[in-house]
Amino acid sequence: MLGNTGPVRPFPGRVLEPGWNTVRVLGVCAGMGPVLVCPWGICIDKDGNVLVADWGEEHRVLLYPAQGVGWPIVTQGLSSPRGLSLLPEGQLAVSDSMHHCIKIYRYKATQGQRE
Repeated sequence: MLGNTGPVRPFPGRVLEPGWNTVRVLGVCAGMGPVLVCPWGICIDKDGNVLVADWGEEHRVLLYPAQGVGWPIVTQGLSSPRGLSLLPEGQLAVSDSMHHCIKIYRYKATQGQRE
C-alpha cells in the first residue's frame, strides 16, 4: 500500500499511563497478535484487556489480553470502526462511521478463550 510519502507501514499502538510512560506496545509484529494497520478507537476492560478498533485493511475489532497474544473479536460487518465503549450490561458498542451507525456486540473476555 502506498501513501503520499511512500509505503504505509503498520501503526504501532502504545498504551500509556497518565504520566505518558509506555506501559505496553500492541500490534507491532505478528508474534504479539494481529498487526495494527490504522487503529482508531481503544478501550480497556476491567481485567486490563485492550480492545482496538482497527479500520485499516480489514475493518475489525481486536482484543489484546492483559497477558498473552491478541486476536480479532469482530471481523465481519464493519466498514469503518472508529470508537469503542464497553456498556454496563457487558456489551461492546462500536461506532461504524461508513455505515452511519452504532453496532452492539456481546462481549465476554475470558483470558485465552475466544468468543
